[in-house]
Amino acid sequence: MAALASAEAALDRGEYRKCLVLLEELAPKYPLSQKEGAKIRLLMVTAWMGQGDNEKAMATCRLLTKCKDNEIRQISKQILSILEAPGLDRPKNWSIQIPNLNFASEKGSRILSKKKESKHWADNPLPPTGPTKGLGIGFSIVVLTVFLCLTIFLSG
Repeated sequence: MAALASAEAALDRGEYRKCLVLLEELAPKYPLSQKEGAKIRLLMVTAWMGQGDNEKAMATCRLLTKCKDNEIRQISKQILSILEAPGLDRPKNWSIQIPNLNFASEKGSRILSKKKESKHWADNPLPPTGPTKGLGIGFSIVVLTVFLCLTIFLSG
């Protein structure tokens, strides 16, 4: 069942459409009464849920609740209870609302502001900088002296 393994891999990667294409080819070969057929339908339910097609997922879950395999029947009942649960409204203070920035109407003003910015940089050029220079011997002597004094002072 290489096709089933590839469908599971596609489902793991979030490629729901590819998973459904592979599973729809396998579904007619394995009836719902067989364990493989029930497993295929359960994977299809998961892919439909990933795509947001909850109606198909619920219809198939209802069929799977009559399956002979106890494990698949229990899983499908759990999924069906999740799918049939009412949606809860989220309070507005729980999320941040991003304002709609309509740049299409401000296109002309954006071009003008870019021209002003480029003119500003031309009027005030940055100060020239040269290559980075290494530390001189004087700095090394000062650091070595400080470390030596700290060592003598702290060693008691």
